[in-house]
Amino acid sequence: MGLSPIWDLFFASSLLGIAFWYLTEKVARRSISIFRQISFLSGLALSFALLVGPIPHYAIRIFWVHMIQHIGLMMLISPLLVLGAPITVALASKHPRIRFMVGSLGHNFFIRQLFKPQVGFAIFLLVLIGTHFSPLANLGMTNPNAHCLELILFLLGGFIYYYPVMEGNPHPFFVPYSLRVISLFAMMLPETMVGFFLYSGNRILHSLPAATSMQMGLADQHQGGAIMWAMGMLIDTIWIVLAAKDWFANEQLLSEAEDE
Repeated sequence: MGLSPIWDLFFASSLLGIAFWYLTEKVARRSISIFRQISFLSGLALSFALLVGPIPHYAIRIFWVHMIQHIGLMMLISPLLVLGAPITVALASKHPRIRFMVGSLGHNFFIRQLFKPQVGFAIFLLVLIGTHFSPLANLGMTNPNAHCLELILFLLGGFIYYYPVMEGNPHPFFVPYSLRVISLFAMMLPETMVGFFLYSGNRILHSLPAATSMQMGLADQHQGGAIMWAMGMLIDTIWIVLAAKDWFANEQLLSEAEDE
């Protein structure tokens, strides 16, 4: 069982195409800080490493590698892409079709609802739990196509969740800075608990390759849980600090405006 090279081609062409578009939007990127631009390109580079080449091919057989994909795409890469302000760039794009398409999506009622913070939180939570404690968990480790669709789900779920709680893009709904920080803190609990249950559980949650014993499979699952437990908390702390920094900066601007 292995991934089709078509998936490598799909992910590689998609990521390279997005990078090419972003880099050629020189005028649209003038209002975007270098830090944010580097964040976006770093997110694309990390995506390429996790979606193209040996890592995705190992991840279909080794659970802890799959968990690195999960953590990377959902908790690290998604917020990096949001920080890069791609929607802001797209709305100022030199290509009228891109401006029209993104603008139309931004005015669509159902698309807008996805970016309410409570909806994004629910989607992220559903993806987090569903891909580890439902039949989808087994399907993602036994069916190569389902595995790749799951990776796309990680990326989209993460992007939808982080979009309203981070700065850099136009927000369809106002989200208080305090709520952003609280949301990021609250998400640490289910992420930590998923890692804990995977680490401490004594039952294999997915089918194992023929050459893998139950003992090896359980050790693999425990290792994946430990990675989720530790790395999830570390990465989340970074985003909480950034959200708190934005909150303090906003409070300072409000104080200065009142003084005037």
